[in-house]
Amino acid sequence: MRPRTARRRLRTEQPGRRSAPVPVSGRAGILLLLLASVALSGAPRAQTGPPPSFEYEVKASFVYTVAKFVDWPEGSFDDPGAALVFGVLGDDPIEELLRRTVAGKSVGGHPVEVVRWKDSEEPGPCHVLFISRSEAARVDEVIAHLGNSSVLTVGEFDRFAQRGGVLRLRLEENMVRFEVNVDAAQRAHLQISSKILKLGTIVRDKRRAAGSQ
Repeated sequence: MRPRTARRRLRTEQPGRRSAPVPVSGRAGILLLLLASVALSGAPRAQTGPPPSFEYEVKASFVYTVAKFVDWPEGSFDDPGAALVFGVLGDDPIEELLRRTVAGKSVGGHPVEVVRWKDSEEPGPCHVLFISRSEAARVDEVIAHLGNSSVLTVGEFDRFAQRGGVLRLRLEENMVRFEVNVDAAQRAHLQISSKILKLGTIVRDKRRAAGSQ
């Protein structure tokens, strides 16, 4: 992975505290409405519960939407028409649903591609990396491998953000909840919109949270 030298500051909230809701207007309104209603978009009304793919349909839509609110540093793309690459590490049902979600779409003017690496493989160049539950045991190794590369790492297992991942998702009562590790985002030189930060829970690296420098 290519190291990045440009650094940008994030305006952050206090760790563990939730901010006030964002007014429903503009792009922030679109995201807020997604958070509120995406749970209703996948499940047929005749069913008593959501279909098996429901959770990953929601998460795929969410990951794609969040990417629109992230700025990658200059040099992250070889040229203005280069693709923004979503990577999936491990065997995870989100891959197929993510492909469907991003088909024919773009992020920041860049076409979107989806690439998958199998369990135990090292991820290649990408801009967003979804780390599957199957890789939870080696997440520290994967994050160390990425180093300071400008990759938005996304996971869905416990303490993913505290262990150095940027974004941890979970589905709670058919709603997407998420945590953002602002220390990890800064290391990756990613500028995440304050509109996203206000909707999630801000966390820090476990070492920093424990008081070490």
